[in-house]
Amino acid sequence: MTEYQGSINGERNAETGGNHSQGRNAWLTALLGLFASPRQSFEIIRNRNPWLATLLLVLAGNAALALASAPLGLQAMRAQLTDRMPGSPEQVNAMMAQFEQAAAAGRWLAMATGPLSVAVGLAIQTVLVWLLAIALQGRLRFVQSLALMIHLAVITHLQSWANFLLVHLRGTDAIRSQLDLRAPMGLDLLLAGDNATLNAVYASINPFTIWFLALLALGAAAVFEVPQRKAWLLAAIYWAATTAFTAVAAGLFARLTPS
Repeated sequence: MTEYQGSINGERNAETGGNHSQGRNAWLTALLGLFASPRQSFEIIRNRNPWLATLLLVLAGNAALALASAPLGLQAMRAQLTDRMPGSPEQVNAMMAQFEQAAAAGRWLAMATGPLSVAVGLAIQTVLVWLLAIALQGRLRFVQSLALMIHLAVITHLQSWANFLLVHLRGTDAIRSQLDLRAPMGLDLLLAGDNATLNAVYASINPFTIWFLALLALGAAAVFEVPQRKAWLLAAIYWAATTAFTAVAAGLFARLTPS
């Protein structure tokens, strides 16, 4: 009897230990599940709401990307100054020396403010998706929306790294302005023109965005428990809202930036 009871207690302890281990690694399972098994990933997000570890991973990756991209920004600035002052290389060098000193002094500040802007953007996206899910009568808590959007932010982060690699593959000598720091990956490859607002809309239709929106729709159905049709509607409204904001910002930037 004692041996039998001890066996039962041992099995319970092993099961409890396994559950704790699974709980500690839930964020990693959910993260990898986005690539291998999205349904399992969304099940974990709905039940366990892991978000902190994935958020820290995204922020660390963003800081590393900002550090790696800093020389490209300085190169774009040098090219713009050279085009504006073609006969004054000494003046360009003097101005660039000041810019480089300021960039070196503010490097750590830039690495801090970059992740902060990502965190603020994620918070806004989370609230938007949360309100859309409520409007579509989904069953959710705010932390579920937070966990879902932070995990999907990994796709957006991968797109940023892909852009970084494409800029290098294209050749850094081609960087003549800040606009050259973005490599075309979507419809802007075929339809890009002189209208910055339309170019932003074209750029929003690319493999990473389609991947993101498909997972958002599947995640909304699984995590928020809304019908599939409403889940795709949520993803479509999200795309329209974020693309409109990006397009307007791109248009204003183009008007304020001298050619």
